[in-house]
Amino acid sequence: MLLKAQSKSVQVFTSCVILSCLTIFISLPTQAQDWSFAVGPGISSYIGDVSDQKLTKPGFALNAEAWYYLNDNFQLKSGLSFYNISADDVDSTRMRSFRASNFEVYTSAMYYFKRGFITPFAYVGIGFTTNNPMGQSTIGEWDLRDVEPEAEKVPGLVGIVPFGMGLEYEITPVLSVVADLSLRYALSDQLDAVSKEIIQVDALGADALEYHSSLSEYVERQVNEEPALRGGSSSEGDMYGMFSLKIKFIPTASIFGCIDPYKYSRPDRRRKQRNYDPL
Repeated sequence: MLLKAQSKSVQVFTSCVILSCLTIFISLPTQAQDWSFAVGPGISSYIGDVSDQKLTKPGFALNAEAWYYLNDNFQLKSGLSFYNISADDVDSTRMRSFRASNFEVYTSAMYYFKRGFITPFAYVGIGFTTNNPMGQSTIGEWDLRDVEPEAEKVPGLVGIVPFGMGLEYEITPVLSVVADLSLRYALSDQLDAVSKEIIQVDALGADALEYHSSLSEYVERQVNEEPALRGGSSSEGDMYGMFSLKIKFIPTASIFGCIDPYKYSRPDRRRKQRNYDPL
């Protein structure tokens, strides 16, 4: 019952965050070209205790964003992503390998550098990610939020600080390709459910004892006979990276810019007049 209540609270909180972001964007004064949208696949990778603070094997990611134009140098964007992260534990005695499939939502302030057909940009923001680490063992997977492997609650929702950079290549004034490389700093050290440096065995529940025992291939290992277990580093937070390749478009009557695309250009925007006859 408690877990169901916690899950419900996470859903309500996430919904409130999304609605707040939408409210901010909708309340801004808008014109026909103030909005643009980007969507595309990508890869994600985890950095934390289990990987010894190194990037791990890539997982699948899918990202969708709404961008709001402020001026030629500044934009706001809000995004939603689905992503996978995983890691095989580099510590052969700890053996805390895991995988996770999560969703994130965020809002960022973005700065555009010198504009042209290829335009670099950078951004920083704030957001939240779900947190559902699944522990790998010799007998199968464990939901580490249920297990509590360090006798501490594993949060189901974690704050993040996304920051990154990228390039936008303009195909037409209403259609672009965006390459986006970023890191998400998590405001928690438990994306992998590994945080405590020393885990006191006496404090562990029955499920946690069974989980730790199942991490070893040796049947004779009895975790409850050990005074303590090795954990991770509580001084370093977890992170994950994401690279995505997206199609960005401005909704117009001609979404691909095939019908008189240059009439959709902003008059104050500096750009080369490729194949354009003003007459």
